[in-house]
Amino acid sequence: MGNRGSPISDRDKLQALVRQAGLTRSELARLIEVSYRTVYRWLEKGVAPHPFASHRIDELFKKHVDLTPVVERLKKDLGDPIRIIRKNGLIRNRFFLEMVYHSNAIEGSRMTKKETRKAMEGKAVRGKEPFEIFEAVNHRNALLEVLSQIRRGFRITEDYILKLHAIVLYNFHDKLPGRYRTGFVNLTNTEKPLPPAQLVPVKMRALVQEINRYGRNPLAKISSDHYEFEAIHPFFDGNGRVGRLLMLTQLLSRGYPPAIIRLEDRYAYYFALGKGDMGDFKNLVQLVCEGVIRGYHLLAPLTKV
Repeated sequence: MGNRGSPISDRDKLQALVRQAGLTRSELARLIEVSYRTVYRWLEKGVAPHPFASHRIDELFKKHVDLTPVVERLKKDLGDPIRIIRKNGLIRNRFFLEMVYHSNAIEGSRMTKKETRKAMEGKAVRGKEPFEIFEAVNHRNALLEVLSQIRRGFRITEDYILKLHAIVLYNFHDKLPGRYRTGFVNLTNTEKPLPPAQLVPVKMRALVQEINRYGRNPLAKISSDHYEFEAIHPFFDGNGRVGRLLMLTQLLSRGYPPAIIRLEDRYAYYFALGKGDMGDFKNLVQLVCEGVIRGYHLLAPLTKV
């Protein structure tokens, strides 16, 4: 495992930059702003880079190396991810916990992973507001809905999207669960204006018409679909959680492991969505691929990339 829980180590990223991107060790040293000897120690001696250097390595990796072939290989190795999640209770519970904890935390939940597990198990969680408990339980129930509906080749519909939102926002009546927003929302993570409420149904119908068409590069299509959904921002609340559930649905329906987007990825995630405002989805595709690799390790914990 790589730095800060990344499924790809810094050393693996450096090796890919040399082998696939054709960068020399001297070029890497210059780009990362370290000495040649430092790069040598990272590659040959197993020395871990400083966090700042690790960040620079990650930036170079996402700029120069395409992760989709790695994910396609893991997809073939894994088998049917839907069957694995349904049949193996231990893996299913671990997957649900990772998905609920991280997806809710990205949206501001203060629940720890231990508290999230307790809430999902119906146990008392001290010191937390009822709405925080509801968020965890609702998200778990939405995952159960995905698992009950999903199959290979599953086609997403508007009713499916609205049903997921109704579950995620159950008991949050002021947020209009299961209904599109009827007014303006302010989004702080993008400078791109959101469509007015009256255009949301039109844009969502257009999205649904295209969302089940994957083309030759499904991972790129799933990533751009996720951006489009978040750019429409069809609900008053729950857009991020529902959007990631839709990404999960798309991935599983095409035979890919689920993508686990972690709390630690939040700023990289927002940055990647922001790049989408300019029509650049490379960062988002890479982030989704890293999430899928993490999901692969979750479903096949004894197998290495």
